[in-house]
Amino acid sequence: MKLMPNVKLCVSCGRCERICPLNGIFVVDGIPLKCMHCEDAPCMKACPENALIRLNDKVVVDKKKCIGCGICIEACPFGAIRMDYNTKTIFKCNGGAKKEVELCKMVCPTGALDYSENTIENKQKELISKLKKIYSYI
Repeated sequence: MKLMPNVKLCVSCGRCERICPLNGIFVVDGIPLKCMHCEDAPCMKACPENALIRLNDKVVVDKKKCIGCGICIEACPFGAIRMDYNTKTIFKCNGGAKKEVELCKMVCPTGALDYSENTIENKQKELISKLKKIYSYI
Protein backbone atom coordinates (compact mmCIF):
# COMPACT_ATOMS: atom_id res chain seq x y z
CA MET A 1 0.00 0.00 0.00
CA LYS A 2 1.48 3.32 -1.09
CA LEU A 3 1.33 6.51 0.93
CA MET A 4 -0.16 9.32 -1.14
CA PRO A 5 -0.17 12.89 0.22
CA ASN A 6 -3.51 14.69 0.39
CA VAL A 7 -2.63 18.29 -0.39
CA LYS A 8 -6.01 19.54 0.82
CA LEU A 9 -5.13 18.48 4.35
CA CYS A 10 -1.50 19.65 4.46
CA VAL A 11 -0.98 22.73 6.66
CA SER A 12 2.77 23.04 5.95
CA CYS A 13 3.67 22.46 9.60
CA GLY A 14 6.93 20.74 8.62
CA ARG A 15 6.68 17.90 11.14
CA CYS A 16 7.11 15.30 8.41
CA GLU A 17 10.25 17.06 7.19
CA ARG A 18 11.76 17.25 10.67
CA ILE A 19 11.11 13.61 11.61
CA CYS A 20 12.44 12.09 8.39
CA PRO A 21 15.90 10.66 9.10
CA LEU A 22 16.85 10.98 5.41
CA ASN A 23 15.35 14.42 4.71
CA GLY A 24 13.42 12.50 2.08
CA ILE A 25 10.21 14.53 2.32
CA PHE A 26 9.82 18.24 1.93
CA VAL A 27 6.83 20.54 1.76
CA VAL A 28 6.63 23.19 -0.95
CA ASP A 29 3.63 25.54 -0.95
CA GLY A 30 1.53 23.08 1.02
CA ILE A 31 2.44 20.11 -1.14
CA PRO A 32 4.32 17.27 0.56
CA LEU A 33 6.87 16.00 -1.96
CA LYS A 34 8.12 12.48 -1.39
CA CYS A 35 8.93 9.36 -3.29
CA MET A 36 5.85 7.48 -4.44
CA HIS A 37 7.83 4.22 -4.81
CA CYS A 38 6.39 3.77 -8.29
CA GLU A 39 5.62 0.24 -9.35
CA ASP A 40 7.34 0.85 -12.68
CA ALA A 41 9.88 3.34 -11.25
CA PRO A 42 11.39 5.55 -13.97
CA CYS A 43 14.28 6.50 -11.68
CA MET A 44 15.30 2.85 -11.31
CA LYS A 45 15.20 2.35 -15.07
CA ALA A 46 17.23 5.51 -15.70
CA CYS A 47 20.04 4.78 -13.24
CA PRO A 48 23.10 3.53 -15.16
CA GLU A 49 24.64 2.00 -12.02
CA ASN A 50 21.52 0.26 -10.64
CA ALA A 51 21.91 2.31 -7.47
CA LEU A 52 18.16 2.42 -6.92
CA ILE A 53 16.85 -0.91 -5.69
CA ARG A 54 13.66 -2.35 -4.18
CA LEU A 55 13.61 -3.19 -0.49
CA ASN A 56 10.30 -4.31 1.03
CA ASP A 57 8.45 -2.87 -1.98
CA LYS A 58 10.12 0.53 -1.55
CA VAL A 59 12.61 2.21 -3.88
CA VAL A 60 15.79 2.90 -1.91
CA VAL A 61 19.26 4.23 -2.71
CA ASP A 62 22.31 1.99 -2.57
CA LYS A 63 24.86 4.71 -1.69
CA LYS A 64 27.78 2.41 -2.54
CA LYS A 65 26.64 2.23 -6.18
CA CYS A 66 25.48 5.83 -6.68
CA ILE A 67 27.92 7.89 -8.78
CA GLY A 68 25.97 11.15 -8.43
CA CYS A 69 25.17 11.54 -12.12
CA GLY A 70 21.67 12.86 -11.33
CA ILE A 71 19.91 11.04 -14.18
CA CYS A 72 17.37 9.65 -11.71
CA ILE A 73 16.55 13.19 -10.56
CA GLU A 74 15.50 14.07 -14.09
CA ALA A 75 13.57 10.81 -14.46
CA CYS A 76 11.50 11.19 -11.27
CA PRO A 77 8.01 12.42 -12.16
CA PHE A 78 7.44 13.71 -8.60
CA GLY A 79 10.65 15.70 -8.07
CA ALA A 80 11.33 13.58 -5.01
CA ILE A 81 15.03 12.87 -5.54
CA ARG A 82 17.69 15.41 -4.57
CA MET A 83 21.46 15.63 -4.75
CA ASP A 84 23.67 15.71 -1.68
CA TYR A 85 26.55 17.84 -2.96
CA ASN A 86 28.72 16.97 0.05
CA THR A 87 28.70 13.22 -0.63
CA LYS A 88 28.05 13.54 -4.39
CA THR A 89 25.20 11.02 -4.10
CA ILE A 90 21.44 11.31 -4.32
CA PHE A 91 19.00 11.04 -1.43
CA LYS A 92 15.29 10.42 -1.27
CA CYS A 93 12.50 9.01 0.84
CA ASN A 94 12.99 5.33 1.51
CA GLY A 95 9.43 4.94 2.74
CA GLY A 96 10.60 3.53 6.03
CA ALA A 97 11.64 0.41 4.12
CA LYS A 98 12.68 -1.30 7.34
CA LYS A 99 9.71 -0.10 9.43
CA GLU A 100 6.02 -1.02 9.62
CA VAL A 101 4.77 2.59 9.53
CA GLU A 102 6.43 5.62 7.98
CA LEU A 103 7.47 8.18 10.60
CA CYS A 104 6.12 11.08 8.54
CA LYS A 105 2.69 9.48 8.54
CA MET A 106 2.79 9.02 12.32
CA VAL A 107 3.54 12.68 13.10
CA CYS A 108 1.23 14.37 10.60
CA PRO A 109 -1.38 16.24 12.68
CA THR A 110 -3.98 16.48 9.91
CA GLY A 111 -3.67 13.02 8.38
CA ALA A 112 -2.45 14.49 5.09
CA LEU A 113 -0.04 11.58 4.76
CA ASP A 114 -2.57 8.94 5.76
CA TYR A 115 -4.08 8.77 2.31
CA SER A 116 -3.40 5.42 0.74
CA GLU A 117 -4.26 3.92 -2.63
CA ASN A 118 -6.90 1.89 -0.79
CA THR A 119 -8.48 5.09 0.55
CA ILE A 120 -8.67 6.52 -2.95
CA GLU A 121 -10.09 3.29 -4.35
CA ASN A 122 -12.73 3.19 -1.60
CA LYS A 123 -13.72 6.81 -2.24
CA GLN A 124 -14.06 6.05 -5.95
CA LYS A 125 -16.28 3.04 -5.23
CA GLU A 126 -18.38 5.15 -2.84
CA LEU A 127 -18.86 7.84 -5.50
CA ILE A 128 -19.77 5.30 -8.17
CA SER A 129 -22.30 3.70 -5.83
CA LYS A 130 -23.91 7.10 -5.11
CA LEU A 131 -24.06 7.93 -8.83
CA LYS A 132 -25.65 4.57 -9.62
CA LYS A 133 -28.35 5.24 -7.02
CA ILE A 134 -29.00 8.73 -8.38
CA TYR A 135 -29.17 7.64 -12.00
CA SER A 136 -31.22 4.52 -11.30
CA TYR A 137 -34.20 6.78 -10.48
CA ILE A 138 -34.07 8.59 -13.83
